[in-house]
Amino acid sequence: MLAVIGENVVDMLPGADGLYRACLGGSPFNVAIAAARQAIAVCYLSPLSQDHFGQQFARYLADNGGVYGPAFFSSAPTSVAMVSINAQRQPQYSLYRQGIADRDISAVQQIAALPSACKLLHLGSLALEPQDGERITAVIAACQARQVKLAVDINVRINAVTDVVAYRALLLQVIAQSHFIKASDEDLQLLFPELNLTQALGALRDCAPQALLALTEGEKGASLYWQQHHISLPVITATPFVDTVGAGDTFWANLLAALLKLGLPTAADISTAQLTQCLQRAMLAASLNIAQAGCNPPHCAELDAALLQLHATK
Repeated sequence: MLAVIGENVVDMLPGADGLYRACLGGSPFNVAIAAARQAIAVCYLSPLSQDHFGQQFARYLADNGGVYGPAFFSSAPTSVAMVSINAQRQPQYSLYRQGIADRDISAVQQIAALPSACKLLHLGSLALEPQDGERITAVIAACQARQVKLAVDINVRINAVTDVVAYRALLLQVIAQSHFIKASDEDLQLLFPELNLTQALGALRDCAPQALLALTEGEKGASLYWQQHHISLPVITATPFVDTVGAGDTFWANLLAALLKLGLPTAADISTAQLTQCLQRAMLAASLNIAQAGCNPPHCAELDAALLQLHATK
């Protein structure tokens, strides 16, 4: 089972008519949905609101086979993000994160919600707000005691946190304890601004030398680094190219799902061919997501069919 901690956010997406439409999102919540659509048992451990949007999130999670972990719904409101799409069709976010539902939980409550069957905990993004660091650190310690592995999408959010120095320190602390790490080239530039990409990649790997590192580089494709393994694949072009909202989350969820289906092997226990298949599946899932508006990860059957078609055309 995969457990997920992190934000659920209503993304207000602009339409061609200038009006905004509300879409359910938030990077970790997207990961929960995308993994559940790959027939992975998923438990979402951050609170949902009692408000209208919170109940929509609850239905969306249940409709996709996910389980809501906390024993309560928060009286605080759902977080909101105003989204704009730049000339490169990349999303930009203005976030409202104070006094909101997904942060309204104690370490004791979150640990109590962790299912006994959990094998992997995913967190990252705004879950690593330094004001919540004590809770996150306690949850990670509880997972270590239960031999639950840790996955993190660093998804650096410098402009959305209260204390940048404390945020970087917490992020590096979590990275050092992680078994599976995702970063984009943009994340590395923000985390290590004084280093070039190669140097930043080396610095990140030095933080967690035994961990799998997935590096995404937009149109350049993606790479996996895991001890003796180094695999790079070109991007799978989306047709049509609509937007990249949730593409990284879809990629990461599908990579974790593929590894969970293999029993979360160690680097020594997985072949380069198997790892390459996992990476290709994750990249194709991201491409299918990009071909639709907003974050709408593919279901397992849809991805299987697209993979067969991809192989048939080669």
